[in-house]
Amino acid sequence: MPKEIEGKSAEEWRGDGNACTSSKNYQNAIECYEKAIKIGLKDKMVLKMTWYNLGSAYYFIENYQSAIECYKKVVKIDPKLVFAWYGRGIAYYHLNNYREAIKCFEKALKVDPKKPVILPNRGGAWKNMGNAYKGLKNYQKAIECYEKALEIDPNDEQAKDSLKILESER
Repeated sequence: MPKEIEGKSAEEWRGDGNACTSSKNYQNAIECYEKAIKIGLKDKMVLKMTWYNLGSAYYFIENYQSAIECYKKVVKIDPKLVFAWYGRGIAYYHLNNYREAIKCFEKALKVDPKKPVILPNRGGAWKNMGNAYKGLKNYQKAIECYEKALEIDPNDEQAKDSLKILESER
């Protein structure tokens, strides 16, 4: 592995990637993160977060399959990084792979169910799992998920609307 690319270290490329992400320049962020990974990041936590950030950049440009591949690398390094499971679930959902999306949302919710700070948007995870069940036409499971989402966030308008539509079709 090279120690530098274009005169910059892995950490510098990662920093550049973060700056590009902050300014929503996702294509450049991807290039920076890929260079950082190619050079090699020694710290395991920094490496997993770089893979995560790379996956998120791919997600934002709607390259969901590449996002999934990055999130898979993250959970190989740290299977408890809830955001990687959640991001992977959202990406699978956008690819209409509802079964895999559900598995990922379930994993995100089970990693540490007692600590909502780890997944502050637990209601969103339930709602998105409901959307995936709806995509599979498993309306009863979708309703259950929307109800759980609303237990957590009673003001979630999307969950309310989805639940209302499904209940009216019963």
